[in-house]
Amino acid sequence: MPSLGRLIGSFATLRGRSTPDPQPYFAAQAASWKSPDDILSILMIIGGDIVQRAVAQLAGSAPFAPVAFSFGWLAYSVSALTSAVGEGRLLPEPDFPTKVINARTGYVRENASWVLGRLLRDHEKRTFKGTSLTVRFFRTTPGAGAGVPTRDWVFWCGVCTIAAQLVIAVLPGALSGNWMVLIVTVGGTLLALVSSGLPQWREEKYAARKVDGRKGNEVVCITRGNGSTFAMVVISDPTSIRLEDLAGGRDKRRATTSAMSVLLCVLWIVLLLTVEGLEGGTWYLLAVGGLGMVQNAIAAGAQRSAAALGFHFQEVKPEDTVHLDKVMGTLMAAEEKEPGVGLCMLPLFFPGDLRPDEQKYWDRKKEEKIARMLEMKKQKHAAKPSDPFSEKLPSPRTTSPEGDLADVVPAVTYDAQTSLLSPPTEITKPYA
Repeated sequence: MPSLGRLIGSFATLRGRSTPDPQPYFAAQAASWKSPDDILSILMIIGGDIVQRAVAQLAGSAPFAPVAFSFGWLAYSVSALTSAVGEGRLLPEPDFPTKVINARTGYVRENASWVLGRLLRDHEKRTFKGTSLTVRFFRTTPGAGAGVPTRDWVFWCGVCTIAAQLVIAVLPGALSGNWMVLIVTVGGTLLALVSSGLPQWREEKYAARKVDGRKGNEVVCITRGNGSTFAMVVISDPTSIRLEDLAGGRDKRRATTSAMSVLLCVLWIVLLLTVEGLEGGTWYLLAVGGLGMVQNAIAAGAQRSAAALGFHFQEVKPEDTVHLDKVMGTLMAAEEKEPGVGLCMLPLFFPGDLRPDEQKYWDRKKEEKIARMLEMKKQKHAAKPSDPFSEKLPSPRTTSPEGDLADVVPAVTYDAQTSLLSPPTEITKPYA
């Protein structure tokens, strides 16, 4: 069958005009589609931000996060090197604006934890939201292992994608003896697993202290702030981590992370040079990388349960959800359910003046809060064990039962002429 270029050339000849032969242009395009080698090197430098969010989602589920090899890993390795050497962080910045409020102190903190922002985002999308505010209470499961994510469908999707990539990479070797595609795929997969398995990923993701059991449970409100229609109230038991610490984004940098980032970046560049010199089997490698990019995109944006994010909550009951027609009514109902919850969110949702009846209600709640804090301090001091070393030692007795100090201490006189001390006289009044 004649090609399109030859048909166009024949048509021009029939018309008696001499036109340039378009055959070379069509031949170049046909060669490009037959073996798209040039596009591989271009694809290797895009999509680094997607890879970073995918690793952040799956880090901590296993020693190695199952994030498949894709074309964005080289771009990510360069950005990870810059971040590790500079600010020393691996996790991305939070992509969901979140405020964390301590219900006991009322302190409002801007969230700096990526995983805490995702926790609010995923629960807010799954919660029915109307025009008013919905407050849902969550209680942590004692002894469930805070900061230990469960393996959900996103995790196993990554494992299956890696297995499918290896199967695809075997085909050109089995059919035509070209094992370079398999070598590149295995090398990229190993580099991806090592990059996602750095210990700093998990340490940075769950950088928080345990809840102090001596102070009781930690009660924290998580919301996007004024204008939002959803708020989470997390009541953490002493076996859980402090969400207020987690929201601070604590620094967990390691010297080994910077060294590994340099090494991995060099190895990714070596892999790029290997791909650039690849001859044949390009479509197989495109299929491998394309499948990896799909898995990375799914993992980066997927909605996950709280357990998959590392937060283990008890089953939410119907009475744990507070929703009324008015925001003020919702805050009052939340305050009655858990003291301090509505009071700490009141300045956030109502920064202006209140109505007289509302002001009277919240003034009374403030007085009750102060009374509770004083009572807690009193109980704390009463329960504090006494320090045996803090008690004063009994002072030596300086008087006898029958006289003063002169009756019991021998009298000693000083002779100025001889500069000698006279011997003590006998005690006239001994102890009874």
